[in-house]
Amino acid sequence: MSALATIDPDTGGLALSFSGQRQVLHPLWLRERVNGENVFDPISHQRLYEHSELPDDLVVSQINDTTADAIKLTFNSGETLSLSLQDTLQELGWAPHAEALPSPQSWDASLNRLPEADWADLDQPAKMKSLLEDYFRHGFCILQNTPTDRDSLKFLARRFGYLRETNFGELFNVEMKPNPSDLAYTDVALASHTDNPYRAPVPGIQYLHCLRNEVSGGLSTLVDGMAIAEALRREAPDQADVLERVSVRFRYEGPSAILEHFGPLIERDHVGIVRQIRLSSRLDYVPALDHDTLSLFYAGRKRLHVMSESDEFQIRFPFRPGTLLMMDNYRLLHGRTAFNGRQGHRHLQGCYIDHDGPASLYRMLVRDGVTTSVRRED
Repeated sequence: MSALATIDPDTGGLALSFSGQRQVLHPLWLRERVNGENVFDPISHQRLYEHSELPDDLVVSQINDTTADAIKLTFNSGETLSLSLQDTLQELGWAPHAEALPSPQSWDASLNRLPEADWADLDQPAKMKSLLEDYFRHGFCILQNTPTDRDSLKFLARRFGYLRETNFGELFNVEMKPNPSDLAYTDVALASHTDNPYRAPVPGIQYLHCLRNEVSGGLSTLVDGMAIAEALRREAPDQADVLERVSVRFRYEGPSAILEHFGPLIERDHVGIVRQIRLSSRLDYVPALDHDTLSLFYAGRKRLHVMSESDEFQIRFPFRPGTLLMMDNYRLLHGRTAFNGRQGHRHLQGCYIDHDGPASLYRMLVRDGVTTSVRRED
């Protein structure tokens, strides 16, 4: 079905109809999207003008031509420029966008296939694209048979994005240490949690890379924060409302840094999808609110924790040398079961990257059909 475009007499904008949908597009909105000579830089695709230079009384004065690909518009400023019909339909959500990231799909312990791939296969564009699709849907993926040299995680993670250095360094080592500064450096079980809610911004994606594992136990645990947040909303919407509304203080105090950040335990994006969970029970401090609000908060937080430790929502799998876990730290809660540190050495290395690395890589694969390591631009 073709699109129908007419000038809206009330606004001077474009009335666009397509497949039973209709919207009037503002003249300035249109002007910022039309293309032509000296409008966009051909390499960076950045505008070659300042939007503040556009006249406030801009209107569409004439529709010159409409094809399956574009609409030629003349503005009262005298310019005739081309509006991509496909780009417009995609931006309005009326047509699928090839570069759109796969939508998240919540899961629980019944997940019967882990999103997994062999590291050597990622040189194949189709394999890399499939892995990233799994990551965006599930919030995590597992790579097997990676190199196990110390610090090789730097190279592995940079395949997807730029390292996010913290006060722990570019990489951190998860192994038993004397006088540990964190429970991760012991052999005790770690409850389901998200990392570093005290940072601004919170690190987006976490990697855990197994170099050695000579112990029994120490299974990695994962929980979909989206699933438990939606379960709480079904069970106790009043508790979910409080966890989404109340901003909590998270604080880390160590030998090299004192860090604080604020945010709700459950956060949704502009379309209502759960995008971030902040659950770190040893680091959170809710403000001194009224009794009823805090009672709902404490009940909701407890229920989230119970669900995150339950067999209904938690999956477990072993780390073998060469196993690399990539997970969305905004969505996934992770932990581990206890192990016997006297049996041998268990050594994992971890690091963080930002969300935009894998997202950019996926879009590049869609556009160009090639896979490569993320590179810096001059």
